[in-house]
Amino acid sequence: MGQGTLDTFVKPVGAPVDTPAVDGAGVATAAAHDDADAPPTPKGLPRLRAAGTSTVLGAIEAARAQDAQATVFLVTLSWRHNHACGADRVVVANEPRGAAFDLRPPPKPKRKGEPRELPSTPSLDELHGLINVGEEIVDLLLDDERAHVVVVDGYPQGQIYARFAACLAARCLKLRGGGASKRVAMPRATTPADAICKAALARFKTCRSVEAMRAAAEAYYHEELADRFP
Repeated sequence: MGQGTLDTFVKPVGAPVDTPAVDGAGVATAAAHDDADAPPTPKGLPRLRAAGTSTVLGAIEAARAQDAQATVFLVTLSWRHNHACGADRVVVANEPRGAAFDLRPPPKPKRKGEPRELPSTPSLDELHGLINVGEEIVDLLLDDERAHVVVVDGYPQGQIYARFAACLAARCLKLRGGGASKRVAMPRATTPADAICKAALARFKTCRSVEAMRAAAEAYYHEELADRFP
């Protein structure tokens, strides 16, 4: 993989994002907390939330309310939505070959009476990239007990790809072993409102490693999606 899945944009809370700053691995690093002696988020409370363009502010506020000392990472699956919205870090997710995700509804018709454009079918790069996002979310949560992650896509409620990424993160965490799943409480899974994402999750359910998930994604793509239009 030539470039990390996640590019980190660091700006003061509430400021627009414009300049990338990425560590050597392409992975976000948590900022120092003002109070190093503050206790971590109470165990059993989830530190991952899925959101959309109309719910992202509330999701970040909920993380702050849950843990005043939290470092909140906003992982965005659409480069168009890269404002901090109150988060400490904005993380723009990329496909494996480096293109930033732009997962959002199709544009509205320009003229009245024109048919509405259908959503595009996910590419194999996008499926692999979303699995990588799940892995990176787990890294962020395991690296710091006060890290909270809000994953957002370009849909109003985050009902498709943000939910999909959250479900993938939960699966990746379960596959880590070594007691990792006991260190991070995941929210109750809400399945994505998309048949393709649901079918992919069904295939991943039997996988026993992340590499097996990637192989299952490739098989699913070639069997069901490669010849689908759009």
